[in-house]
Amino acid sequence: MMHTPEQKMLDLVYDAALEPELWVPVMERLADRIGGVSGVMTQFDLQTGTGAMVLSRLDPAIIPRYFDHFYKCNVLSNVDDAHAYLRNWQPRILTDEDWMPKEALVASEYYNDFMAPQNLHSTVMIRLGIEGLDISAISLTRPRGVEQFSKADLDYAHWLHPHLIRAFDLGRKIAASRSFTSDLAQALEGSDHGIFLVQQGGKIRHLNRTGEAMIARGDALVSLAGALTAPHPDVARQLQALIAQATAPVDEHRRGGSMAAPSTLEGLPLSVTVAPLRTERVSVFENRPSALVCVTDLEAGVSPLEAKLRTLFQLTSAEARVALALFEGQTPREASASLDVSFNTVRSQLARVFEKTGVNRQAELVRLMMRTVGAGFR
Repeated sequence: MMHTPEQKMLDLVYDAALEPELWVPVMERLADRIGGVSGVMTQFDLQTGTGAMVLSRLDPAIIPRYFDHFYKCNVLSNVDDAHAYLRNWQPRILTDEDWMPKEALVASEYYNDFMAPQNLHSTVMIRLGIEGLDISAISLTRPRGVEQFSKADLDYAHWLHPHLIRAFDLGRKIAASRSFTSDLAQALEGSDHGIFLVQQGGKIRHLNRTGEAMIARGDALVSLAGALTAPHPDVARQLQALIAQATAPVDEHRRGGSMAAPSTLEGLPLSVTVAPLRTERVSVFENRPSALVCVTDLEAGVSPLEAKLRTLFQLTSAEARVALALFEGQTPREASASLDVSFNTVRSQLARVFEKTGVNRQAELVRLMMRTVGAGFR
């Protein structure tokens, strides 16, 4: 069966999650589809400007020039308050004219000394993700003399955007376990994320050690007759629908998706991403449509004390972090700085902590925490 252009694009995007070098063809095909001529995939620290670039149809010599100087005057990324900006950051698609008037861009040093020599005039920025102060995005460009990106161009980018985000996030999770000497199979096996390779109907063909532990725990995901599902019926139906979508027998209908899988116990849900895999890539699937299910435990990295506070007093994650900061001797203002939230936010969260624990002062809260969870509990 012939693949449609849209399905070929989705295949390439999800392949890039497993083979990072395919992000260049992704940019090239996307640029061709929306009338761009070149592209760059960036990851940079919003505060320091340090980072990395992957180029499509651009001179590699611009990379050191950019990070040596031009990141400082990039009017399309510079912000006055990095922390405030990141708190309000959203995975959006923006053109340069959404960011600032074209006249102001053309008058800038960045445009005249960096963009214009590369014949870059109009830009659409497709945000992919944020991690700490690092922002990742794909930017596609058009030269001078060509009109701005049209509504139809941007509509296509918006259609593809959630798949780009999903594939990028999946690739980042896999990369965390992948060294220069390890192959993909080893990376998946050693990942801190649960990795499941499934067929139609959710039949599990392979799972890594983390996935095995999640199934053994049985609070959010289970294996029923060899198929990946969930103990709660509504969650199970949602997961089955995502897997069915990713393993659809008609190639043109195959799509990725994401969901939360709540636990039957206290705590945060599991984050589940389902991505279609091309059949010919994984021979174990016996030529049947297949999918990769990546499951992230949002409780991973949460201290035992924070988790226990949430369970004992029904605190939110934010409230538990404030209570823990006070338990460790910080003042509310010090907690504001260490947690990178405003002082008013800490005061509001602390009031809710007092209400839920039935105390009125910080000293009483600390004594209560020492009695209920133990001063030495870590």
